[in-house]
Amino acid sequence: MFEKAEEIIQTMPMEPDASMLKSLLGACRTHKNLELGKKAGHRLIEAAPNDHAGYVLLSNIYALDGNWRGVHKVRKLMLDRGVLKIPGSSSVELNGVIHEFISGDKNHSRKRDIYKMLSEIYQKLKNTGYTPDTSQVLLDIDDEDVKESSLALHSEKLAIAFGLISTAPGMPIRVVNNLRICGDCHNAIKLLSKIYVRSIIVRDVNRFHHFREGSCSCGDYW
Repeated sequence: MFEKAEEIIQTMPMEPDASMLKSLLGACRTHKNLELGKKAGHRLIEAAPNDHAGYVLLSNIYALDGNWRGVHKVRKLMLDRGVLKIPGSSSVELNGVIHEFISGDKNHSRKRDIYKMLSEIYQKLKNTGYTPDTSQVLLDIDDEDVKESSLALHSEKLAIAFGLISTAPGMPIRVVNNLRICGDCHNAIKLLSKIYVRSIIVRDVNRFHHFREGSCSCGDYW
């Protein structure tokens, strides 16, 4: 209903606020409405020039369109204005201790066990027919293998791998993510909840995702 949403924004008696534009921009990214996404993105960074989310979302829209010049322009504008992006991280609490991971993290004391489990995870995922969604890699990379490797090391997957090796079979795994979960991680975790017969709860910046038996509580509308 993008046309209806755009009509409401254009005809309402006040200027749309940042939260409204973020919702529209996020939907444009999810459903690949790139032209409307660009318009909403530019309005968002005008409405909230100090919020990193607008720059990142607009940059992602340009990346999905393959417009790397647009990506670099948005990133430069963000840099020139001194706006900083919060690094993505995922955390798991175990016995009162919080274990935090960033993408490609190799600082954990159990990194060998974690990466061994990550390899097992990807083998099991591929056995189910899972294919990494490389459209989620919003970087100027041509090599598909590199894109897949980048997706495999997302912080959510590292946190879940740690949860699998650190808790008893059948126990739920709870992850807190400080950013929005990406589409590839969302698809992968749905399958993992079925493969490992685990309830996996991920709290991202927007909502709780309760993955169980191959489905998610959000109904894939997040």
